[in-house]
Amino acid sequence: MRQLIEHQSFYSIRESLERSAEIFTRTGEPILILSPPTLKGALSIAPLEASLIDENIPYRRRFSTEKPNYSKFIRIVENPGIKNGGITNISETTISPQTVEGLRGKRGDSRKGTLSTVAQAHALAQIISPSSQRLRRMRPWVLSGNWIGDALDTTYDPVYTSLRDFLSDEGSIKIVPVPEIPNPEKGNYDWIEEGELDRISKIWDTFDINQKEMAMDSLAEPAIVRNTPTTARLEELIWHCIIGVDWQTDLASQIFKLSEIWGESDQRRAASDIADLLISKGTS
Repeated sequence: MRQLIEHQSFYSIRESLERSAEIFTRTGEPILILSPPTLKGALSIAPLEASLIDENIPYRRRFSTEKPNYSKFIRIVENPGIKNGGITNISETTISPQTVEGLRGKRGDSRKGTLSTVAQAHALAQIISPSSQRLRRMRPWVLSGNWIGDALDTTYDPVYTSLRDFLSDEGSIKIVPVPEIPNPEKGNYDWIEEGELDRISKIWDTFDINQKEMAMDSLAEPAIVRNTPTTARLEELIWHCIIGVDWQTDLASQIFKLSEIWGESDQRRAASDIADLLISKGTS
């Protein structure tokens, strides 16, 4: 795996994350990792916990919005605009959504977006444990925070796109059209007529490029007519599905399933179960 921290989206916070990683890898005291009991919170805590496990660093996990009572902690905060890094000293690290440069246009114009707490947690975790096999299995989930975010519901998300291409270039993910996903979550495509996606998937390999384009247009048309999901999210759901190594379903489908778990369970229990699942398996 390439160092995620080297991606341009992390330039503005790289120094604070590296300082935090240094102190946490050298401490002999237990570290508290703290997050709100939300789906995004669980996805943020999971890579941090995986790195601490692999480096044999003692820690405690807590899903809460209460003020930490530990001398050393990593806190996930979902409110944007809070400065990352030390609160009173370097052993107290807060990770919050940050506005960063995702891409630079052909004319040199900066295209900014939100860097999620999930992506930042993965970057910090990799600095703490560069060779973690757990983090390698979880690598595609770097994108999950931006997928859950609302940028794709309004416009193009340059941070998501840039990170997606980064993971694709390093070989951690494949980007494929939905008919090439072995088991997509049908509930994630509620505008497609029942059985239509299965029918197209079965004969997909027999199509030439023009037939594939026509088939994809037919899958997208009902969503375009009803104007939901948005064009940006629809393009990702139809043409740019994210699939990890040996995965049988795509990232968006797994997030959809986790969202259902989230809605049916006690929040803290659901967050804990989701984090445990990703740490142990790397998939849902």
